[in-house]
Amino acid sequence: MALALATSQLLELSGIDAARFANAQFANDVLALQAGRWQWNVWLSPQGRVRWFFALLRDTPERILLWLRGGDAEALRAELAKFVFRSQVSLRVRTDLLALGCDEAEVFAAVGACPERDLLAARDGALALRLPFGARWLLLTSLTVPSLNNESAATQWQLDDIHAGLPMLDASLQDQLLPQWLGLDRLPAFSTSKGCYPGQEVIARLHFKGGNKRWLHHVSFACERLPSPGARIADTGMLLNAVLVRAHRAEALAVLTDAAAASHAGNVGSEALSDIQVISRFS
Repeated sequence: MALALATSQLLELSGIDAARFANAQFANDVLALQAGRWQWNVWLSPQGRVRWFFALLRDTPERILLWLRGGDAEALRAELAKFVFRSQVSLRVRTDLLALGCDEAEVFAAVGACPERDLLAARDGALALRLPFGARWLLLTSLTVPSLNNESAATQWQLDDIHAGLPMLDASLQDQLLPQWLGLDRLPAFSTSKGCYPGQEVIARLHFKGGNKRWLHHVSFACERLPSPGARIADTGMLLNAVLVRAHRAEALAVLTDAAAASHAGNVGSEALSDIQVISRFS
């Protein structure tokens, strides 16, 4: 039975200028994306900080869906609307679509295929794409599909995201982190070769000249209760999405400096957290 992804939000961009508008605003190359494919993408501030992180689905030449990895779809719609001007593009939050986490059998039953890599599968208005780590797919549909809201299944889905290095960017963390700190160059979720977009100069400078000292890490730690996104580790580290894997033990994605990660098995340092272990770095 499919897992209902309760925190998921969707924004639709439609019209003859939808792809050109998205390409001008977002950091990845939307115009190079053919209909029937998808990519990871970000909308950056002029200072190069990540405002929103999302999967961008181009199911037709004139329609794009954004599946947000945190943040508020209505807030994103309102911010993007400021830049529409005379572009022929409409922005709409799709509250009618459900976002479901599916296995191979479930997604095949819904769309008749199990898409691989960056391909989309579509049938009867439903869309599906494959996500990293394990055999799992995202299904977007307005149809009634048997789904569950099971704590154990939800925990496993979040843990799979952590193992895949897919950050969930809480609204409180918007406009604070560079995409390289979040490991988004690994996906890749931004381009260093396409035309201008907000934050491009900052991203290009860091990419071509180097100097990045913060990286996305998979960590575990002991805690009495799950910390909020943005909880500090030492002076420069920050927790992103975290999940309890057993009593008083959690796993999470965290942004750490090289110096903080190098302390590894010791307490990297937080009053609320203890026995912090760095499991791996995404690079």
